[in-house]
Amino acid sequence: MNDRRARHDDRGRAAARGLVALALAPALLGAPALAGCAGTGQPEVSYLAYAEAAPPGEIAAGAWTVALDEAAVAFGPVQFCAAASGSATLCSTAIAELLSIAQVDLLAAAPQPLGRVRGFEGEIRSASFDYGIHWFLTESAPARSPAAPGGHSAHLRGRATRGDDVLEFVADVDAVPQFQGQRAVPSVAAAATIGAAPVRLAVRFDVGAWLARVDFDALFEGAGAEGGAAAAAIAPGSRAHNALVIAMTAQSPPEFVWSEAP
Repeated sequence: MNDRRARHDDRGRAAARGLVALALAPALLGAPALAGCAGTGQPEVSYLAYAEAAPPGEIAAGAWTVALDEAAVAFGPVQFCAAASGSATLCSTAIAELLSIAQVDLLAAAPQPLGRVRGFEGEIRSASFDYGIHWFLTESAPARSPAAPGGHSAHLRGRATRGDDVLEFVADVDAVPQFQGQRAVPSVAAAATIGAAPVRLAVRFDVGAWLARVDFDALFEGAGAEGGAAAAAIAPGSRAHNALVIAMTAQSPPEFVWSEAP
């Protein structure tokens, strides 16, 4: 009898440890737990998300005209919050999340699948996300997703022209979370009320707005132009790289737009 009671107690303690591990998993990953896990009884929802890029054509950047040959960005994961701020310190529970990380062709006109959002019915007021480089609480340093182009958040290649001046450039951009357990973009505004009706999410990118922030005058001068032609590599740590990161994370982040599912 005592042996059977001991085995029963051992199984109970093991089950309790398993429940604690499940409850702690979102916190260990640096992501807020879904609101429905708190026992609110909210109905679950699931819907598809797509990337929509605005093919930029020619981009005006000061006196320069910029044209792109390549433009790719890694996007995700994403948490959506009912609070006005999606910051991990201010949003203790997420109402929905997109856990997948996808590479987006910013020159493609057609919508591109990002994955499936899973969560609960309710109001969304903010979002937080990474550009393919995440730093969960379980990681000692930022980690790069296989979806990151060349291991970077974004890869851009093209040319800028100003009269007879031509600057060929390549930009490898790293948007890295500043703190362990945070996201590269801690919070952006988002507005939706998700109910039982089927919806879809469009995440809209504007790479032209990112490049418009770059000082191509300084980039051209620093490239040591000869005969009106120059080449530049925009690498982490440079002024042009920092301008792109600020544009991607603060000045012109993607827009989140929900609509009825077709």
